[in-house]
Amino acid sequence: MCDSWRLPPTGELTPAEAERAFRSIGPLEVVRLTGGEPFLREDLEELARRVWDASHPAVVHVTTNGSFPERVAAFVDSFPRPDVLRFMVSFDGLAEEHDRNRGAAVTFATALKTVQVLASRRSPVGLRVSANHTVISPRSLADADGLRGELARFGVELHTVLAYADSAIYGLSSRGERAEHAIVPVGYPLHPALAGADTLDFVARERRRASKMSDAALRIGKRYYLRGLESRLRGAASPTPRPRCVALRSHVRLLPDGMVVVCQFNARSVGDLRRDAADAIWQGSAAREERRWVDACPGCWAECEAIPNAIFTGDIVRGIVG
Repeated sequence: MCDSWRLPPTGELTPAEAERAFRSIGPLEVVRLTGGEPFLREDLEELARRVWDASHPAVVHVTTNGSFPERVAAFVDSFPRPDVLRFMVSFDGLAEEHDRNRGAAVTFATALKTVQVLASRRSPVGLRVSANHTVISPRSLADADGLRGELARFGVELHTVLAYADSAIYGLSSRGERAEHAIVPVGYPLHPALAGADTLDFVARERRRASKMSDAALRIGKRYYLRGLESRLRGAASPTPRPRCVALRSHVRLLPDGMVVVCQFNARSVGDLRRDAADAIWQGSAAREERRWVDACPGCWAECEAIPNAIFTGDIVRGIVG
């Protein structure tokens, strides 16, 4: 699903530049460090500390493919407030399917070792760890129960998402532009590799399982996401939930080179935090134009967009009763 690894290198922000950018933005409630793979940066520890110093978020969420367990351990051990850390390790299925898709440098065994490293640090430092299963194929879908069992050995809960067909940030075809073909008013734009798979039954089963998750925040968020996903897979004319989008309002995406973009499906830049102050970008003509696009958007159901929308509009309460 993700073509980040195919993209040419860009001039990424140094830790000092990242600190200036985040000080310009101001205090934040949640910061998510993701990629690509963030631990490819050998200076990620310093970068994260500087972001923490600038923003003091209540949560620092780190997504990793688990290919650098030693760096992950060092990151946790050096972070000033490990109790605010929320790690999510990504899987594509069990070993055969995961390794087929990810390659020899990002094996299932290494990712599982990263889970073990993180799980061993939960009680001493208070961090939280979960695993994400991106369902990318029928084989990947069939692996869900087995993968859940593997992770249960470490007391780590698994949550699933269905691979999208495209992305303006992570895909090549719409890189830097709008992937409007991936935003549909009815239905869900499944990745072509999932054609013919019984995704609706799978999501219904995952939704029932989500009700038993021990982590309350994860349980509420997953029930909400899966409820909306099931509604869209059923082809509901007015799918629910459908929160108002908060892109370029309560939710900002910052690319590694300092460019501020709209969302996963609109990678048009509204400014450069390496060069410009956040207030100037936020109030600028490009941001105003793209907010009009956001307001006219029929809405996506990518989890990394849907959940911030749900939280910052208050619509997440539907996940408690839905």
